[in-house]
Amino acid sequence: MSVRAMSQPSPLDIVIAGGGTAGWVAAATFARFLGNRASITLVESEAIGTVGVGEATIPQIHNLIVGLGLDQADFLRRTNGTFKLGIEFADWVRSGESYIHSFGQTGRGVGLIPFRQLWLRGRALGVAAEFGDYSFNIAAARLGRMSKNAGSNTIPELAYAYHFDASLFARMLRDYAVERGVRRIEGMIVGVEREPESGDITALALDAERRVGGTLFVDCTGFRSLLLGKTLEVPYLDWSRWLPCDSALAVPCESSEAVRPYTQAMARPSGWQWRIPLQHRTGNGHVYCSRFMSDDQAAALLLANLDGAPLADPLPIKFTPQLVRFTLPSRPVGRAGTLCRRDLGSTGATSFGVPVGASNPYHCSDS
Repeated sequence: MSVRAMSQPSPLDIVIAGGGTAGWVAAATFARFLGNRASITLVESEAIGTVGVGEATIPQIHNLIVGLGLDQADFLRRTNGTFKLGIEFADWVRSGESYIHSFGQTGRGVGLIPFRQLWLRGRALGVAAEFGDYSFNIAAARLGRMSKNAGSNTIPELAYAYHFDASLFARMLRDYAVERGVRRIEGMIVGVEREPESGDITALALDAERRVGGTLFVDCTGFRSLLLGKTLEVPYLDWSRWLPCDSALAVPCESSEAVRPYTQAMARPSGWQWRIPLQHRTGNGHVYCSRFMSDDQAAALLLANLDGAPLADPLPIKFTPQLVRFTLPSRPVGRAGTLCRRDLGSTGATSFGVPVGASNPYHCSDS
């Protein structure tokens, strides 16, 4: 054997537990950047459903789209996606008031003085308009407009992200990954094998007495957290003391005539409601604290505040704050004590607990 051959590392044998957006983002990314340096297997079961709500993103999603070499027009077509210029927070301070947190630049500084300082001085003198009036993104959002490559020497480019159907996005990434050699195994994970001395995970035990071995495992098993939580008992940092919402209901409805190029997050008595416009429907959800509102009350409030006829019954989602393990993709409010160790990594969304700019897909791709 040559010295060169001896120095070449053995190919990684990567096993991804769970599909959905998190699992297929991981599979597609490994396939794209590792190529033949890794053997990639994803285990999922059609019997385990996903939340599958309309998903909103932040501009960092472009890193994933560009990194995978996806065509934007094809991506939008296959996921029924729409453009997003920001997120509107309505009724949070008082009823009838709203604020759009836009992407991109607001105003223009002078020298070393940032625009916000100039704006504050202008407000004190009574000559400055509302802060959002100096944002091209907000102006376009309020008019229901969107344009790419419209920047000039005086007008900045519109910074944007996307809304898309999470289930369709996962299906698109699945096709992408399988075309690049990722092996998909349909099956239920019934056990996890570990090396007796080190405790490292060595294989997944599947139904029908099947076994999938590997050297690196990625946990994308949702609430169950089979690897990181149930098997390795990684502690969960519970933030429910500060973020009390522990329940959500999701329901699609018919699209309104005008598709808004922004996400809406509307304050409710015991939580908040999201509204995400897609090409074929609008995704809606109501996040609330079950200590202050019953499920029936939450469902009635959600259904009374749709901008189109509901297309299904509300889907209940529970993310119980008392759990102390790390869970994906819709885990209790908080985060894991660790996201990786030498034999295991994990990726997925954060939670439904707070409307923090729709960063779940970003965390999937950034992990």
